[in-house]
Amino acid sequence: MLRRRSNRTCLSPHDLALCERVFDQVCADEHIDSSSRDAEALAVAIVAIFRNITTKERELLDEVRSLRLSKGAEKAH
Repeated sequence: MLRRRSNRTCLSPHDLALCERVFDQVCADEHIDSSSRDAEALAVAIVAIFRNITTKERELLDEVRSLRLSKGAEKAH
């Protein structure tokens, strides 16, 4: 069954749980306080990537990590 990725305004409990697992993993990996502004921005990015790019957990985690690495490189310059 194919999932439609664009214009997904409502996330199911399954979708939210998947996004939360990715959020928790990235927070743990990067030592991010889950109540910080950085964590809030991370959550927004995760949902946007989930809605627009991929709904598969492993791919979502890879996309988020890639985005964070590229933003970190931009800040360094």
